[in-house]
Amino acid sequence: MNMSQMSSQCPYIKLNLSRFIHRFVTRFDWTTIDLVYLKKWTVLGIIIGVFSGLLVIAAFESIRIFSSFFLSDMIRYIQPYPEDVANLSSDYSLYVLKPWLIPVILGFTGLVIGIISTKLSPAIGKNGIDEISDEFHNKKSQFSLKISFLRSFSSILAIGSGTSGGVEDSLGHTGSTFGAIIGRIFKLDQEEIRIAIAAGMGSTIGGVLRLPFGGSIFSLELLYRRDFIIKSLYPALLASITSYIISGIVLDWPSFLYVPHEFIIKTSFQSLAAYAAMAAIIGIIGIGYVKTVQIFRKHFENMKIPLYFRSALGGIIIGIFAIGFPEILGTGYGWLQLATVGNHQLFPLWIMFPVIVMKIFATAVSNGSRNSTGLLGPSLVIGGLIGSALITLFHSLGIFMFIDTTSATLISIFAFFTASTRTPISAIVIGIEIVGSYTLLIPIVISVIISNIISGQNNCIYKNYVSNMKLQLLNAKKNNSELRNYLVRDAMNSDFYNINRNTTINDAINIMKDLNVKSLIVTNNEDKLQGMVYFEALSNVSTIQKNTIVETIMVFDPPVLRPLDPILNYFELISKTAVSEVPVVSPDDDKLVLSILSIRDIDKLLNNINDPILPDLEDSKLQKHITNNLSHDFSINQDIHKNNKILNKLRNYWTQ
Repeated sequence: MNMSQMSSQCPYIKLNLSRFIHRFVTRFDWTTIDLVYLKKWTVLGIIIGVFSGLLVIAAFESIRIFSSFFLSDMIRYIQPYPEDVANLSSDYSLYVLKPWLIPVILGFTGLVIGIISTKLSPAIGKNGIDEISDEFHNKKSQFSLKISFLRSFSSILAIGSGTSGGVEDSLGHTGSTFGAIIGRIFKLDQEEIRIAIAAGMGSTIGGVLRLPFGGSIFSLELLYRRDFIIKSLYPALLASITSYIISGIVLDWPSFLYVPHEFIIKTSFQSLAAYAAMAAIIGIIGIGYVKTVQIFRKHFENMKIPLYFRSALGGIIIGIFAIGFPEILGTGYGWLQLATVGNHQLFPLWIMFPVIVMKIFATAVSNGSRNSTGLLGPSLVIGGLIGSALITLFHSLGIFMFIDTTSATLISIFAFFTASTRTPISAIVIGIEIVGSYTLLIPIVISVIISNIISGQNNCIYKNYVSNMKLQLLNAKKNNSELRNYLVRDAMNSDFYNINRNTTINDAINIMKDLNVKSLIVTNNEDKLQGMVYFEALSNVSTIQKNTIVETIMVFDPPVLRPLDPILNYFELISKTAVSEVPVVSPDDDKLVLSILSIRDIDKLLNNINDPILPDLEDSKLQKHITNNLSHDFSINQDIHKNNKILNKLRNYWTQ
């Protein structure tokens, strides 16, 4: 190969090697961040954060009241709390005066929750984060404030009475609901409302767990997945920090977990290998945990019994097992604290392993029977208990003596959290927040990566989990029964822009920025299609090459659609290619571009279906008797003004 051949191929090689990196970077979407954005989301973020903070305060106090009444006064069981760690060793003792009342009380509260769900809405008993994900992606953010508040009340009642689970999921849903309402009040568009939803969820969860950064990142990572955008980060962080400040001032800044730094041994290469081995074990256990939750969820869904009795039955089952293992009652954060400090006098190894099994069982039953309890909190507790039990067992066998109990417990929390929720970035951020330093950063990152790989891509406790938001969105639209009756012409519009193949890359980039578009049609002097250029490809070119013409990097013979193609062909096409904007060409001339079809056009079509203002749209439905050989004549007036050429072509086509 001579030098000229090599130089001619270099731009293509560079583009191919970097396109995936740039595709990752462009997901963050910096282009719309400006002063107006900052002003708007500063106000909205603080409003959402204040509401979330007040919600967290109300939830904490309510749980205290219910726990004091049901557990302390009636059952006479005093559960340990993380903030009481100083008195746990000397004063606390596990004692239940009336254990026989546990299944009675849990069955009663389950019945109350079941009746509320039956009479008002079955959605009240469902998991809050599952509902957030479903409404965020599928239901166009149709949140109900009444149902959300009732779900939170039911969750607080269940946790306060001793049902195994957490309140984070339900409270997160209420925070998201308020975010959606704020979005409607301020007349935000659909994308901005989704940002408000994520901010509401993150700020509430961050406030409950006292982990503002972890809560906000978790909401974004869970809802957006790999399509995480930077525009949502600032509102989510601001709302979460505001919630943390508001709730912290009133609740006297309770910590999620007390970490005795004096117990942590310095990380070594030996300890890294040991943490990696433990992370692999935890990843496998995480698979079992998720499978258990799914099995019980399916089992209770298939039960042919009334909904209200289903919740009561779940409470009774949990109560029966709690007679022998009261450690499974409630959130279990106090027992996690005991495991973290290695208090084996109150929480010995021989009781820790059965408690782990019972906690997994009780959490799965509670979730499956729709007792409104969450799965986020128990995942943290179960992960920590597993790590503490494993390292204690290893120490008794003389293995891994260079790892301390506190570090092993913390590392296990984050590894198990990753295996259960598929949110590795959140796990690392939460890890840094809980530890309060970067002491365990390297072990956390290694353990999270290994656990994430071992557990698999689709291992998630949440029913409505999506691994890629864009893919999920496309599948949802593709399966939309209304879309099946429409053609490409019903969604396409005339707003597209073309350039000449001799345009420089730098000029093309400036045109895209000025017009706020992500693709341009490349045509010849006769306006015939020659190719397409995409912003992600152009912006990735080095500064030296930006004076070259777009012909060097444009996509020749891009995939095209025709106006009479079924709209579903668009989804088939983009699922097989790396592009989401497809040219629509004339049925008579595949080089004559009429439009560019994008996912935004599909959204507009869905919003306009059955709209009384647009009655003519119903007449455009594809009839079943249309044959594959159907063709239409398409004529163009060549004398029209050049500036209106494309628009008039499209109008002429629609007229025919």
